[in-house]
Amino acid sequence: MSTKDKIGFISLGFVIWAAGTSVYRMTGSSFFEGSAVGYWLNVIFTGISYAVVSLGLMKWRNIKQKDWLQGAICIVLPGMLGEIPILAGFSEFMSNMQPETAGRYAAFLFGGYSTLIGAAWFMSAKAISQSISETRLVSTGQ
Repeated sequence: MSTKDKIGFISLGFVIWAAGTSVYRMTGSSFFEGSAVGYWLNVIFTGISYAVVSLGLMKWRNIKQKDWLQGAICIVLPGMLGEIPILAGFSEFMSNMQPETAGRYAAFLFGGYSTLIGAAWFMSAKAISQSISETRLVSTGQ
């Protein structure tokens, strides 16, 4: 993966984090302080969407599948680092939510980031494994 791709994915990660944090800053109480079913649907839908869009973008950008984990890390790192001060000052930054909601919000973030990293890891490992298998087949056939 080129340096340009890495910088692009880091920038994309920052934009996603900023947009998501802004949305949840304004409307978070409806997502995190409502019903348990609504919360879990948000966690599942957001995690899957985050992974599908990010991995789809990598495929569209012709990033080799073996490099998808690296790309995913570039995408999630700005958000993970950006959430440190948000969670540390949750009452001030996310004033539309109760302080007790910080745990649900953090778990939601952890779910989304780990879904993307896990999916990218799985796909990268699969590509590397296939590459090794193909290399062995070629080398034994000669």
